[in-house]
Amino acid sequence: MQEIVSAVPSAEVSGEVGRGTSFEISVNGHLIFSKLKLHGFPDSKKVVEEVRKVAAGGKADEITDSESPGCNLL
Repeated sequence: MQEIVSAVPSAEVSGEVGRGTSFEISVNGHLIFSKLKLHGFPDSKKVVEEVRKVAAGGKADEITDSESPGCNLL
């Protein structure tokens, strides 16, 4: 989460505890990543890129691939 806030200081980042097998990222209510769907975690650079697009007035696109079973966004 710190990586997102460092890249986009105006971003409000929050998390909630869910099932141990799930990890989802939404931007302004739009789901951009689902671990259940892609069986891994996102590339943090891609997440930051999508947040930057939204901060600039654009729309976030879904991230369609996973990087690894670990995640450095937490």
